[in-house]
Amino acid sequence: MACEIVVDGNKCLHCGICARDCMVKALVFNKTAGLPETVKDAGGICIGCQHCVAVCPSGALSVNGVGAADCPPLGKLPAPEEMKNLIRQRRSIRRFLPGEVDKAVLDELKDLLHWTPTGCNDHRLRFFVAGKAEVVAFKEVTDRWVFFLIKSGIMGLLLPRYRRYFDAILNGADVIYRNAPHLVIVMAPAKSPCCHTDQVIALTQFDLAAQSFGVGTCWCGFAEYAFRLIPKLRRMIGCPKGYRIGGAMLFGMPAVKYHRGTQPLEFEIADKIK
Repeated sequence: MACEIVVDGNKCLHCGICARDCMVKALVFNKTAGLPETVKDAGGICIGCQHCVAVCPSGALSVNGVGAADCPPLGKLPAPEEMKNLIRQRRSIRRFLPGEVDKAVLDELKDLLHWTPTGCNDHRLRFFVAGKAEVVAFKEVTDRWVFFLIKSGIMGLLLPRYRRYFDAILNGADVIYRNAPHLVIVMAPAKSPCCHTDQVIALTQFDLAAQSFGVGTCWCGFAEYAFRLIPKLRRMIGCPKGYRIGGAMLFGMPAVKYHRGTQPLEFEIADKIK
């Protein structure tokens, strides 16, 4: 999509910081005029990241009609210790209260998805945020496939390490969706610049944001593969042709309270060239 960059000469402070910060060099600083200006074919070069809008001290720029007045002001960020607590205390929740998340909180979490950073600022991600009725409908479709795969022996051949779950599933246990009242699915064009990474970033940000609202989450690989493999599930969420489903996350109000963080095994973190 072509982008339009507009510079308001009356507001410009002639500092040139917007041109210096433009990653794709769609803006240059005209020293004679003392103003930033767009290069030839800037509309095709600009990726619409709005860095120029954000970095301009006087709010002199707009991109596709979005200017300083349309952007949220800077606010207080979590202190380092608060951020460390958020990361260290985050747990995977597999036991949820039956009720749905408060609508106001749900709307805020949905809105934050728009701030997902993506490779090349590719804003073609799509999300499906399911409520309780939709999750129940997904489970019914998924169960029919899973029951067939278990009873036919195919599941045992494909996933032998999960045999311990088979009897529980056949007896009605919700091993996949965990009776969660909500589920968020993320999709991206398979040929987008950073298809897999963009989707992981989106759900990671959603995950941490949910914790700050007291909402529990669980990355659900079983659901992700169900939506990848079962055509009807993809149709139910309107997954476009050419899009790849890259993640699924259960969420809802936790039915369990943890009283402390954990002490994980340490990963190897190198800082010297071998």
